Amino acid sequence: MVELLDALAVEQIDTNFFRGKLPHRTVLVRAFGGEVAARALAAGSSGMSDGFAVHSIHGYFVRPMVSELPIDYLVDTVKAGRSFVVRRIRALQHGRETFLMVASFHAGDRGVRHADPCPDAPNPEELARIGANDPGYEWDRWDIRQVPGEPNGSARQQVWLRYTEPLPDCSVVHSCALTYASDMTLLGAAVAPHPGIAIQTAALDYSIWFMRPFRVDDWLLYDEISPSAEGGRAFTQGRIFSRSGELVAMVAQERMLRLADPDFVLPEERGFVAKAAV
Repeated sequence: MVELLDALAVEQIDTNFFRGKLPHRTVLVRAFGGEVAARALAAGSSGMSDGFAVHSIHGYFVRPMVSELPIDYLVDTVKAGRSFVVRRIRALQHGRETFLMVASFHAGDRGVRHADPCPDAPNPEELARIGANDPGYEWDRWDIRQVPGEPNGSARQQVWLRYTEPLPDCSVVHSCALTYASDMTLLGAAVAPHPGIAIQTAALDYSIWFMRPFRVDDWLLYDEISPSAEGGRAFTQGRIFSRSGELVAMVAQERMLRLADPDFVLPEERGFVAKAAV
């Protein structure tokens, strides 16, 4: 249902003022957090000098956003140095701030190199595709395959994912696409130890560190863990590896994770938890 390039697109209205493309058809009641963050990064990347690429983003979801109305993005340059550029992006709907992001861009320097090794996982071709037979699945253009879970019910999971259509050879597109995709399954690690428990959930904050070049239209292994859930909040982390085994990005997110009345699940959570947070 979601065309990725449309989901990432922003229109420049003025020098530092951008607007998300008109909403696409969606089963979600609230705007998808990954899309909001991806568009904020697209707006913040606009006009960036050659040689600079995003290396980290940090955001807070301040208010819920509806999916039927466009979201505006205001961009301010906080720092413009020789090696680093820092920009602040504010998302607004109905004139109220809904999401705040700080994005840092780096021109790249020589330095030492090391990285975590890629964890063991079956090849994606050996696994079943999630949502393949569901005509109402929100992310039908994504191929997402869950690695069978641990029998001890630990708060972790692994998924392979890729976008099924070719994407442009543009690092900004792939960075925004990864920002979008990183929010699709991370909740699953937090709910893995609590099957069958009704919850209400919403993203609170969100960070990504981009380590190495990657393509989102090729397989990526998302190794996810939730070290803690307490007081109605759950903390989650993810390491993202390329098919060749390189660590390309790391993600951290805290979510509201409240117990709900067993007979009550929000409409957007039916669409999100059951179909996305595998």
